[in-house]
Amino acid sequence: MTEVEKRIVPEEDVLCQSIQQLKLDHPEFGIKTIYNHILKQHQDWQVSEKRVKKIMQSQGLTANNNTVEIVKSGVQDDPSVPVSFIDPKLDFQSVSTKVEAKMVDNVTGKGLFAAKDIKKDDILFTETPLVYFPPWEGFNLARTGDACGLCCKPFTRAVRMGVRCIHCDIMYCSKQCKTTALETFHPLECPALNPSMRDYMNFCAAEQWQAPMAVARMYCHMMLAHQRGELDTVLMHYNAFATVNQAERQAKETEWIFMEHPTRELWAKARAKLIKALHPPPKKCKINLPLPDHLAQQLFNDEDTFLNYLGKFNINNQNGGMYLVHSHINHNCTPNVSIDYPTSQQTQYKLMVRAIRDIKKGEQLFESYVNPRWNKETRQNYLSKSYMFDCKCERCETDGPLTDELRKGLRLRQE
Repeated sequence: MTEVEKRIVPEEDVLCQSIQQLKLDHPEFGIKTIYNHILKQHQDWQVSEKRVKKIMQSQGLTANNNTVEIVKSGVQDDPSVPVSFIDPKLDFQSVSTKVEAKMVDNVTGKGLFAAKDIKKDDILFTETPLVYFPPWEGFNLARTGDACGLCCKPFTRAVRMGVRCIHCDIMYCSKQCKTTALETFHPLECPALNPSMRDYMNFCAAEQWQAPMAVARMYCHMMLAHQRGELDTVLMHYNAFATVNQAERQAKETEWIFMEHPTRELWAKARAKLIKALHPPPKKCKINLPLPDHLAQQLFNDEDTFLNYLGKFNINNQNGGMYLVHSHINHNCTPNVSIDYPTSQQTQYKLMVRAIRDIKKGEQLFESYVNPRWNKETRQNYLSKSYMFDCKCERCETDGPLTDELRKGLRLRQE
Protein backbone atom coordinates (compact mmCIF):
# COMPACT_ATOMS: atom_id res chain seq x y z
CA MET A 1 0.00 0.00 0.00
CA THR A 2 1.43 3.42 -1.00
CA GLU A 3 1.72 6.41 1.32
CA VAL A 4 -1.17 8.11 -0.47
CA GLU A 5 -3.36 5.02 -0.03
CA LYS A 6 -2.62 4.98 3.71
CA ARG A 7 -4.02 8.49 4.15
CA ILE A 8 -7.54 8.96 5.48
CA VAL A 9 -10.21 11.38 4.31
CA PRO A 10 -11.32 13.29 7.42
CA GLU A 11 -15.01 13.68 8.24
CA GLU A 12 -16.51 17.05 7.36
CA ASP A 13 -17.01 18.19 10.96
CA VAL A 14 -13.47 17.14 11.95
CA LEU A 15 -11.91 19.04 9.06
CA CYS A 16 -14.17 22.02 9.70
CA GLN A 17 -13.14 22.13 13.38
CA SER A 18 -9.45 22.04 12.44
CA ILE A 19 -9.91 24.88 9.94
CA GLN A 20 -11.87 26.96 12.44
CA GLN A 21 -9.18 26.58 15.11
CA LEU A 22 -6.45 27.65 12.69
CA LYS A 23 -8.49 30.68 11.67
CA LEU A 24 -9.18 31.51 15.30
CA ASP A 25 -5.46 31.42 16.12
CA HIS A 26 -4.41 33.16 12.89
CA PRO A 27 -7.24 35.37 11.55
CA GLU A 28 -4.92 36.72 8.84
CA PHE A 29 -4.46 33.31 7.21
CA GLY A 30 -6.00 32.84 3.77
CA ILE A 31 -7.15 29.68 2.01
CA LYS A 32 -3.76 28.49 0.75
CA THR A 33 -2.03 29.12 4.07
CA ILE A 34 -4.76 27.28 5.98
CA TYR A 35 -4.52 24.38 3.52
CA ASN A 36 -0.73 24.12 3.93
CA HIS A 37 -1.05 24.15 7.73
CA ILE A 38 -3.72 21.44 7.60
CA LEU A 39 -1.38 19.20 5.59
CA LYS A 40 1.49 19.93 7.98
CA GLN A 41 -0.54 19.25 11.13
CA HIS A 42 -2.28 16.15 9.77
CA GLN A 43 0.16 14.32 7.54
CA ASP A 44 -2.10 11.26 7.50
CA TRP A 45 -5.01 13.22 5.98
CA GLN A 46 -5.97 13.29 2.33
CA VAL A 47 -7.42 16.75 1.74
CA SER A 48 -7.65 18.91 -1.36
CA GLU A 49 -7.25 22.68 -1.42
CA LYS A 50 -10.60 22.84 -3.24
CA ARG A 51 -12.32 21.16 -0.27
CA VAL A 52 -10.67 23.51 2.23
CA LYS A 53 -11.74 26.49 0.12
CA LYS A 54 -15.35 25.25 -0.07
CA ILE A 55 -15.56 24.83 3.73
CA MET A 56 -13.97 28.22 4.42
CA GLN A 57 -16.35 29.95 2.02
CA SER A 58 -19.39 28.24 3.55
CA GLN A 59 -18.23 29.26 7.05
CA GLY A 60 -17.37 32.84 6.08
CA LEU A 61 -13.68 32.26 6.81
CA THR A 62 -12.11 33.47 3.58
CA ALA A 63 -9.61 36.29 4.08
CA ASN A 64 -8.66 37.07 0.46
CA ASN A 65 -5.14 38.07 1.49
CA ASN A 66 -3.24 34.87 0.63
CA THR A 67 -0.34 36.71 -0.98
CA VAL A 68 0.16 39.19 1.86
CA GLU A 69 2.61 38.34 4.61
CA ILE A 70 1.47 39.80 7.91
CA VAL A 71 4.16 40.61 10.46
CA LYS A 72 2.88 40.98 14.01
CA SER A 73 4.49 42.78 16.92
CA GLY A 74 4.51 41.41 20.45
CA VAL A 75 6.74 39.41 22.77
CA GLN A 76 5.79 35.76 23.18
CA ASP A 77 6.50 35.53 26.91
CA ASP A 78 5.19 39.00 27.83
CA PRO A 79 1.42 39.46 27.35
CA SER A 80 1.67 43.06 28.56
CA VAL A 81 3.26 44.04 25.22
CA PRO A 82 0.45 44.96 22.77
CA VAL A 83 0.17 42.95 19.56
CA SER A 84 -0.48 44.77 16.28
CA PHE A 85 0.13 44.51 12.56
CA ILE A 86 -0.27 46.61 9.41
CA ASP A 87 -3.70 46.00 7.94
CA PRO A 88 -3.38 44.67 4.37
CA LYS A 89 -6.98 45.71 3.68
CA LEU A 90 -6.38 49.36 4.62
CA ASP A 91 -5.93 51.73 1.67
CA PHE A 92 -3.65 54.45 3.06
CA GLN A 93 -3.58 56.32 -0.24
CA SER A 94 -7.32 56.95 -0.04
CA VAL A 95 -6.75 58.77 3.27
CA SER A 96 -3.47 60.57 2.55
CA THR A 97 -0.54 60.47 0.13
CA LYS A 98 1.65 62.11 2.77
CA VAL A 99 2.01 59.13 5.10
CA GLU A 100 2.99 55.46 5.02
CA ALA A 101 2.99 52.68 7.62
CA LYS A 102 5.97 50.57 8.67
CA MET A 103 6.63 48.07 11.43
CA VAL A 104 9.08 49.58 13.92
CA ASP A 105 9.99 46.65 16.18
CA ASN A 106 8.36 43.87 18.23
CA VAL A 107 7.67 46.09 21.22
CA THR A 108 6.71 49.36 19.54
CA GLY A 109 4.70 47.66 16.82
CA LYS A 110 3.71 49.68 13.79
CA GLY A 111 4.39 53.35 13.15
CA LEU A 112 3.40 56.10 10.73
CA PHE A 113 6.05 57.85 8.65
CA ALA A 114 6.20 60.87 6.35
CA ALA A 115 6.00 59.73 2.71
CA LYS A 116 7.24 63.15 1.56
CA ASP A 117 8.60 66.39 3.03
CA ILE A 118 5.93 68.14 5.09
CA LYS A 119 5.79 71.80 6.05
CA LYS A 120 4.85 73.17 9.45
CA ASP A 121 1.06 73.52 9.89
CA ASP A 122 0.34 71.27 6.89
CA ILE A 123 -2.66 68.99 7.39
CA LEU A 124 -1.42 65.45 6.88
CA PHE A 125 -4.89 63.91 6.83
CA THR A 126 -8.38 64.02 8.27
CA GLU A 127 -10.15 60.83 9.29
CA THR A 128 -13.48 59.55 10.54
CA PRO A 129 -13.48 56.61 12.99
CA LEU A 130 -14.09 52.96 12.25
CA VAL A 131 -16.07 52.87 15.48
CA TYR A 132 -17.03 55.68 17.83
CA PHE A 133 -18.55 55.89 21.25
CA PRO A 134 -18.47 59.42 22.68
CA PRO A 135 -17.83 60.59 26.22
CA TRP A 136 -20.98 60.05 28.29
CA GLU A 137 -22.16 63.65 28.23
CA GLY A 138 -22.35 63.43 24.43
CA PHE A 139 -24.14 60.08 24.45
CA ASN A 140 -26.66 61.33 27.02
CA LEU A 141 -27.50 64.23 24.69
CA ALA A 142 -27.93 61.77 21.83
CA ARG A 143 -30.26 59.53 23.87
CA THR A 144 -32.56 62.48 24.59
CA GLY A 145 -32.58 63.63 20.96
CA ASP A 146 -30.47 66.72 21.67
CA ALA A 147 -27.40 65.61 19.69
CA CYS A 148 -26.60 63.48 16.66
CA GLY A 149 -26.86 59.75 17.34
CA LEU A 150 -23.53 59.15 15.58
CA CYS A 151 -21.17 62.12 15.86
CA CYS A 152 -22.93 63.69 18.90
CA LYS A 153 -22.95 67.15 17.37
CA PRO A 154 -25.45 69.14 19.51
CA PHE A 155 -28.63 70.29 17.78
CA THR A 156 -29.17 74.04 17.76
CA ARG A 157 -32.47 73.90 15.82
CA ALA A 158 -35.24 71.45 14.96
CA VAL A 159 -34.07 68.42 13.01
CA ARG A 160 -35.97 67.10 10.00
CA MET A 161 -37.83 63.84 10.53
CA GLY A 162 -35.96 62.28 7.58
CA VAL A 163 -32.84 61.83 9.71
CA ARG A 164 -34.56 60.23 12.65
CA CYS A 165 -34.66 56.55 13.55
CA ILE A 166 -38.16 55.35 12.69
CA HIS A 167 -38.21 53.17 15.81
CA CYS A 168 -36.72 55.28 18.62
CA ASP A 169 -35.90 58.87 19.62
CA ILE A 170 -32.39 58.88 18.15
CA MET A 171 -31.85 61.59 15.52
CA TYR A 172 -28.95 62.40 13.21
CA CYS A 173 -27.46 65.64 11.97
CA SER A 174 -27.23 64.39 8.38
CA LYS A 175 -28.26 61.54 6.11
CA GLN A 176 -24.61 60.45 6.04
CA CYS A 177 -24.51 60.09 9.84
CA LYS A 178 -27.77 58.14 9.77
CA THR A 179 -26.52 55.82 7.02
CA THR A 180 -23.24 55.16 8.85
CA ALA A 181 -25.05 54.41 12.11
CA LEU A 182 -27.49 52.04 10.40
CA GLU A 183 -24.65 50.21 8.66
CA THR A 184 -22.44 49.85 11.71
CA PHE A 185 -24.44 49.54 14.94
CA HIS A 186 -27.86 51.16 15.38
CA PRO A 187 -30.18 48.34 14.18
CA LEU A 188 -28.75 46.23 17.01
CA GLU A 189 -28.37 49.05 19.56
CA CYS A 190 -31.85 50.55 19.00
CA PRO A 191 -33.74 49.99 22.29
CA ALA A 192 -37.07 49.77 20.46
CA LEU A 193 -35.80 46.83 18.40
CA ASN A 194 -33.56 45.34 21.08
CA PRO A 195 -34.90 46.02 24.62
CA SER A 196 -32.02 44.08 26.21
CA MET A 197 -29.62 46.64 24.77
CA ARG A 198 -31.33 49.33 26.85
CA ASP A 199 -30.50 47.31 29.96
CA TYR A 200 -26.87 47.03 28.81
CA MET A 201 -26.65 50.77 28.09
CA ASN A 202 -28.16 51.67 31.47
CA PHE A 203 -25.71 49.31 33.20
CA CYS A 204 -22.73 50.97 31.45
CA ALA A 205 -24.17 54.44 32.08
CA ALA A 206 -24.47 53.76 35.82
CA GLU A 207 -20.76 52.94 35.85
CA GLN A 208 -19.90 55.77 33.40
CA TRP A 209 -18.13 52.98 31.54
CA GLN A 210 -17.30 53.94 27.98
CA ALA A 211 -15.19 50.97 26.84
CA PRO A 212 -17.85 48.21 26.99
CA MET A 213 -20.25 50.39 25.01
CA ALA A 214 -17.56 50.72 22.36
CA VAL A 215 -17.01 46.95 22.44
CA ALA A 216 -20.76 46.42 21.88
CA ARG A 217 -20.57 48.68 18.83
CA MET A 218 -17.59 46.73 17.49
CA TYR A 219 -19.55 43.49 17.85
CA CYS A 220 -22.57 45.11 16.16
CA HIS A 221 -20.34 46.34 13.35
CA MET A 222 -19.07 42.82 12.67
CA MET A 223 -22.57 41.35 12.74
CA LEU A 224 -23.95 43.96 10.33
CA ALA A 225 -20.90 43.77 8.05
CA HIS A 226 -21.46 40.03 7.76
CA GLN A 227 -24.95 40.67 6.34
CA ARG A 228 -23.31 42.59 3.47
CA GLY A 229 -20.46 40.13 2.88
CA GLU A 230 -17.89 42.53 4.37
CA LEU A 231 -16.96 40.61 7.53
CA ASP A 232 -13.43 39.69 6.40
CA THR A 233 -12.47 43.32 5.82
CA VAL A 234 -14.04 44.66 9.02
CA LEU A 235 -12.59 41.85 11.13
CA MET A 236 -9.13 42.48 9.68
CA HIS A 237 -9.45 46.18 10.53
CA TYR A 238 -10.21 45.39 14.17
CA ASN A 239 -7.56 42.67 14.46
CA ALA A 240 -4.86 45.05 13.21
CA PHE A 241 -5.34 47.55 16.07
CA ALA A 242 -2.79 47.22 18.87
CA THR A 243 -4.32 44.78 21.35
CA VAL A 244 -3.62 43.99 24.97
CA ASN A 245 -5.85 42.22 27.47
CA GLN A 246 -7.61 44.63 29.86
CA ALA A 247 -6.59 42.44 32.81
CA GLU A 248 -2.94 42.98 31.85
CA ARG A 249 -3.53 46.75 31.77
CA GLN A 250 -5.17 46.85 35.18
CA ALA A 251 -2.59 44.55 36.73
CA LYS A 252 -0.22 47.52 36.39
CA GLU A 253 -2.23 49.37 39.03
CA THR A 254 -1.11 49.04 42.64
CA GLU A 255 -4.76 48.66 43.74
CA TRP A 256 -5.29 45.61 41.50
CA ILE A 257 -4.65 43.15 44.32
CA PHE A 258 -7.71 44.59 46.09
CA MET A 259 -9.78 45.44 43.02
CA GLU A 260 -9.37 42.28 40.94
CA HIS A 261 -12.33 40.36 42.37
CA PRO A 262 -14.97 43.15 42.12
CA THR A 263 -13.59 44.17 38.71
CA ARG A 264 -13.90 40.64 37.33
CA GLU A 265 -17.45 40.48 38.70
CA LEU A 266 -18.21 43.71 36.83
CA TRP A 267 -16.76 42.28 33.62
CA ALA A 268 -18.87 39.14 34.05
CA LYS A 269 -22.07 41.19 34.50
CA ALA A 270 -21.29 43.26 31.42
CA ARG A 271 -20.60 40.16 29.31
CA ALA A 272 -23.82 38.49 30.47
CA LYS A 273 -25.90 41.52 29.50
CA LEU A 274 -24.12 41.88 26.16
CA ILE A 275 -24.66 38.19 25.35
CA LYS A 276 -28.36 38.54 26.21
CA ALA A 277 -28.67 41.49 23.83
CA LEU A 278 -26.71 40.16 20.87
CA HIS A 279 -26.44 36.36 20.99
CA PRO A 280 -28.81 35.98 19.30
CA PRO A 281 -30.37 39.41 18.73
CA PRO A 282 -34.17 39.80 18.53
CA LYS A 283 -35.84 38.99 15.20
CA LYS A 284 -36.85 42.65 14.85
CA CYS A 285 -33.16 43.48 14.27
CA LYS A 286 -33.36 41.45 11.03
CA ILE A 287 -30.01 39.69 11.33
CA ASN A 288 -30.62 36.99 8.74
CA LEU A 289 -27.06 35.67 8.53
CA PRO A 290 -25.56 34.64 11.89
CA LEU A 291 -21.85 35.03 12.47
CA PRO A 292 -19.64 32.02 11.64
CA ASP A 293 -19.69 29.62 14.59
CA HIS A 294 -16.00 30.06 15.41
CA LEU A 295 -16.31 33.87 15.57
CA ALA A 296 -19.54 33.81 17.59
CA GLN A 297 -17.89 31.40 20.02
CA GLN A 298 -14.92 33.73 20.30
CA LEU A 299 -16.92 36.95 20.79
CA PHE A 300 -19.61 35.70 23.14
CA ASN A 301 -18.23 32.67 24.98
CA ASP A 302 -14.60 33.62 25.59
CA GLU A 303 -13.89 36.10 28.40
CA ASP A 304 -10.41 36.89 27.11
CA THR A 305 -11.81 38.03 23.77
CA PHE A 306 -14.09 40.51 25.55
CA LEU A 307 -11.14 41.72 27.65
CA ASN A 308 -8.97 42.00 24.53
CA TYR A 309 -11.56 44.26 22.92
CA LEU A 310 -11.80 46.36 26.09
CA GLY A 311 -8.01 46.73 26.06
CA LYS A 312 -8.02 47.39 22.32
CA PHE A 313 -10.41 50.32 22.77
CA ASN A 314 -8.63 51.72 25.81
CA ILE A 315 -5.19 51.93 24.20
CA ASN A 316 -6.34 53.06 20.74
CA ASN A 317 -9.29 55.41 21.15
CA GLN A 318 -8.94 59.13 20.62
CA ASN A 319 -11.79 60.82 22.50
CA GLY A 320 -13.98 57.79 21.86
CA GLY A 321 -13.02 57.08 18.25
CA MET A 322 -10.86 54.30 16.85
CA TYR A 323 -9.16 55.54 13.69
CA LEU A 324 -7.50 53.16 11.26
CA VAL A 325 -4.67 55.43 10.05
CA HIS A 326 -4.29 57.60 13.15
CA SER A 327 -3.83 54.47 15.31
CA HIS A 328 -0.37 54.01 13.74
CA ILE A 329 0.99 57.20 15.33
CA ASN A 330 3.24 56.50 18.31
CA HIS A 331 3.99 58.68 21.32
CA ASN A 332 6.82 61.09 22.01
CA CYS A 333 6.93 63.73 24.73
CA THR A 334 8.27 66.09 22.04
CA PRO A 335 5.79 65.34 19.24
CA ASN A 336 5.96 66.55 15.65
CA VAL A 337 2.20 66.38 14.96
CA SER A 338 -0.89 67.53 16.80
CA ILE A 339 -4.35 65.98 16.83
CA ASP A 340 -6.91 68.69 16.16
CA TYR A 341 -10.59 68.84 15.21
CA PRO A 342 -12.17 70.93 12.44
CA THR A 343 -13.26 74.17 14.10
CA SER A 344 -16.51 74.30 12.11
CA GLN A 345 -17.71 71.15 13.85
CA GLN A 346 -19.13 71.06 17.38
CA THR A 347 -17.98 67.47 17.68
CA GLN A 348 -14.78 65.49 18.05
CA TYR A 349 -15.94 62.76 15.66
CA LYS A 350 -13.64 63.66 12.77
CA LEU A 351 -10.00 64.30 13.66
CA MET A 352 -7.27 66.17 11.82
CA VAL A 353 -3.51 65.53 12.03
CA ARG A 354 -1.39 68.69 11.71
CA ALA A 355 2.38 69.09 11.50
CA ILE A 356 3.68 71.31 14.30
CA ARG A 357 7.08 71.69 12.62
CA ASP A 358 8.75 70.83 9.31
CA ILE A 359 9.02 67.05 8.89
CA LYS A 360 11.42 65.31 6.51
CA LYS A 361 10.46 62.41 4.26
CA GLY A 362 11.04 59.12 6.10
CA GLU A 363 10.73 60.70 9.57
CA GLN A 364 8.42 58.91 11.99
CA LEU A 365 5.35 60.85 13.12
CA PHE A 366 4.77 61.27 16.84
CA GLU A 367 1.96 62.73 18.90
CA SER A 368 1.76 63.16 22.67
CA TYR A 369 -0.52 60.73 24.49
CA VAL A 370 -0.25 62.83 27.64
CA ASN A 371 -0.62 66.43 28.73
CA PRO A 372 2.75 67.88 27.62
CA ARG A 373 2.70 70.19 30.66
CA TRP A 374 3.05 67.24 33.02
CA ASN A 375 6.41 66.58 34.65
CA LYS A 376 8.49 63.53 33.74
CA GLU A 377 7.33 61.34 36.63
CA THR A 378 3.64 61.98 35.96
CA ARG A 379 4.03 61.40 32.22
CA GLN A 380 5.92 58.15 32.67
CA ASN A 381 3.55 56.75 35.30
CA TYR A 382 0.54 57.48 33.10
CA LEU A 383 2.12 55.99 29.97
CA SER A 384 3.19 52.85 31.82
CA LYS A 385 -0.26 52.21 33.31
CA SER A 386 -2.38 53.26 30.35
CA TYR A 387 -0.28 52.31 27.32
CA MET A 388 2.00 49.58 28.67
CA PHE A 389 5.38 51.08 27.81
CA ASP A 390 8.21 53.03 29.44
CA CYS A 391 8.88 56.24 27.56
CA LYS A 392 12.54 56.71 26.67
CA CYS A 393 12.23 59.75 24.43
CA GLU A 394 14.88 62.47 24.54
CA ARG A 395 12.77 64.75 26.72
CA CYS A 396 12.33 61.98 29.31
CA GLU A 397 16.01 60.97 29.15
CA THR A 398 17.17 64.55 29.78
CA ASP A 399 14.15 65.58 31.87
CA GLY A 400 13.74 68.50 29.51
CA PRO A 401 11.14 71.27 29.90
CA LEU A 402 8.15 72.12 27.73
CA THR A 403 9.74 74.55 25.27
CA ASP A 404 8.06 77.67 23.91
CA GLU A 405 8.42 76.21 20.40
CA LEU A 406 6.49 73.09 21.38
CA ARG A 407 3.89 75.08 23.27
CA LYS A 408 3.26 77.27 20.22
CA GLY A 409 3.25 74.28 17.85
CA LEU A 410 0.60 72.54 19.99
CA ARG A 411 -1.24 75.86 20.36
CA LEU A 412 -1.30 75.59 24.13
CA ARG A 413 -2.42 78.54 26.20
CA GLN A 414 0.06 80.19 28.52
CA GLU A 415 -0.34 78.89 32.09
